[in-house]
Amino acid sequence: MNDVIIKALAFNKSVRVYAVSNTNILNDIGKRLGYYPSALDAMGRVLSMGAMMGSMLKLEETITIKIEGNGPIGKIIVDSDAHGHIRGYCDNPHCHFEYHDFRLNAKQTVGTSGFISVIKDLKLKEPFIGSTPIISGEIAEDFAYYFQVSEQIPSAVGLGVLVDTDNTAKASGGFIIQLMPDTSEEVIDKLEKKLKLIPSVSEMLSSGYTPVDMIYNIVEDVEILEEIPLEFYCNCSKERFARGILSLGANEIKEMIDEDKTQETTCHFCGNKYYFTKEDLEEIYKLAKEKECKTC
Repeated sequence: MNDVIIKALAFNKSVRVYAVSNTNILNDIGKRLGYYPSALDAMGRVLSMGAMMGSMLKLEETITIKIEGNGPIGKIIVDSDAHGHIRGYCDNPHCHFEYHDFRLNAKQTVGTSGFISVIKDLKLKEPFIGSTPIISGEIAEDFAYYFQVSEQIPSAVGLGVLVDTDNTAKASGGFIIQLMPDTSEEVIDKLEKKLKLIPSVSEMLSSGYTPVDMIYNIVEDVEILEEIPLEFYCNCSKERFARGILSLGANEIKEMIDEDKTQETTCHFCGNKYYFTKEDLEEIYKLAKEKECKTC
């Protein structure tokens, strides 16, 4: 199944619906950094949220989702945009927890306290930043709470990842259903009853459901608006890392030069490595000194 985001309207255009499948991208990320099963599960859920929330943006707007729970996976960050570009990483991909019935335990992996932050770069003077506490660690419930509290949009969120015995994802995806201000009580009642009856997201995906199938299985009177191919995209480069080194300041860069060895940097998102020779560092050091002189 291709990785794709579907945007739709339902119930006479009174409900917005988003659905995503991101299995291939999740496996790409998992293989790059050797994710353990429940860490892969957590990352897949946040990737699904990032993809769908990115599809809510316009033109060159971007979004960053940051989850900082008290679980061993540490910080989870996902970047995405309106064009289906997405990347993500976590502090510790080498953690794994299961429930007694062997289901993957996202709650223990992520933690049950902490915060979800959503940073939207809407190309205005300042980014929009919304933050809400983690209420369960199950991620879907946490984001439904985020939409209700931070954006005042009543939403139902479903997320799921099915991990195989070889630590790869067999299926990963999810949906978001959002009520518009004119949604009738009759429609709300239908949705609430339907959401209690449908299979889990991982069950639907593992049964061969596409994101479109998921939408038709949940809502009525569907109008598909857009299909956006989803792809892993990391905009890291040696130049970006050089700017990061420059921000350290002249003194710290001088210490790196004095070590008299090539410095290695690694991108958290894609695992690409960039190397800075002594000569590279000396050029950056000159720029840092010039920058400091201008502020003297």
